[in-house]
Amino acid sequence: MEELCNLANTGSNTILYTVLAGSLLIIASVLLIYLKTNKHYRYRGGSFSFLLLAGFALMLVLAPTVAYAQSVDPNCLPNASQASQNGGSGNNGQAAITCPENWVVVPGNEAYDTTDFCLMKYNAKNSGGTVTGSDDIHGDGSFLSNTYSGGTAVSTPTSQPWANISQTDAITASQTAEPGSHLITENEWMTIAHNILTQPANWCDPDGSNCGAAPGASGKVLSAGHTDSTPNMPLEASTDDAQACFGTVTANVNTACGADPSTQKRTLTLSNGEVIWDLVGNVGHWTSGTETQGNLPSNSGNGGPFEYNTDTGFGLDVPDDWGTLAYTNPAIHNPAAASWGAANGVGFLGSDFSSGSPTVLAFGRGGSWADGPLSGAFSLFLGLAPSDSSPFVGFRAAL
Repeated sequence: MEELCNLANTGSNTILYTVLAGSLLIIASVLLIYLKTNKHYRYRGGSFSFLLLAGFALMLVLAPTVAYAQSVDPNCLPNASQASQNGGSGNNGQAAITCPENWVVVPGNEAYDTTDFCLMKYNAKNSGGTVTGSDDIHGDGSFLSNTYSGGTAVSTPTSQPWANISQTDAITASQTAEPGSHLITENEWMTIAHNILTQPANWCDPDGSNCGAAPGASGKVLSAGHTDSTPNMPLEASTDDAQACFGTVTANVNTACGADPSTQKRTLTLSNGEVIWDLVGNVGHWTSGTETQGNLPSNSGNGGPFEYNTDTGFGLDVPDDWGTLAYTNPAIHNPAAASWGAANGVGFLGSDFSSGSPTVLAFGRGGSWADGPLSGAFSLFLGLAPSDSSPFVGFRAAL
């Protein structure tokens, strides 16, 4: 399959060129047939046979092989430079898409039935709404009681993340961001999580420095953003993606990750080179997923937070004892991650399991500024109803 992936990663143009080459050879063969019938031309049968067979081989064997490699393995993805040449598209053969300002292109993943889509680059913020409380991004923490009435969801590095909003209201608010936009779905979230998991740029020292290691390398963690309550509030983002630890370093004094032990890298890089701020940390994220309490993951009949690799049946393609929730483990499509957990920055699962309960709970992803090692790209918190709100949970829209 590696050879097929290498072939597939040359892009959809490979198929086009292969078909064209085969067509030209077949045309040449037909021309030789014509010349053979002309008495002034002395035809060599071997030349005709060779060209005809070569043409059909290119048309009927190599081109389908390339197409098969691209379709059968979702991990046959282009590298960042190829994706850039495709206008940010991560799916070979798919037309490049254009996203609004301060949104990023996310490469699709066939394993989650996603094609390339647009995502807010930053936590959703409220524009134009009426706030009850104090919009206190830099002050004493009174932002914890902020609630909004009305307004439009926007993706911008400045201002307070729009939290204290229920999943139900986040679904509605996401639709105000752009025509056709929606609250990010579970499959879209997992598409992003699996993508960033395999990018060396996201594997760093715990202080956010010395990035670029092989995924899962000893001593490295998958960057989990602002999660240490220092400072004890969500942060604004920088307009400069190079300032990945912005807000956790001393402003105008230190700008680099690693300037002191408490720095934390708040950016994650996709395979196409796009950068997302605060996907993990700062505030958690509602996705559109829900599940009944009686179908939630459980470890020996108990809820609470636990590692992904605690239960040998956890999160695999065949459900264990929690109904439809069968795609939370990072090892499903990245087998090397089978033993990774909180120590690697992947995250935890928090489950409010109750046997037989029909209560519906909403999916919360990522983790907030105060969740510490419970945060991670694969973290999943299942304890709030769709109508509940929390100052620790926000959202972002997809398109």
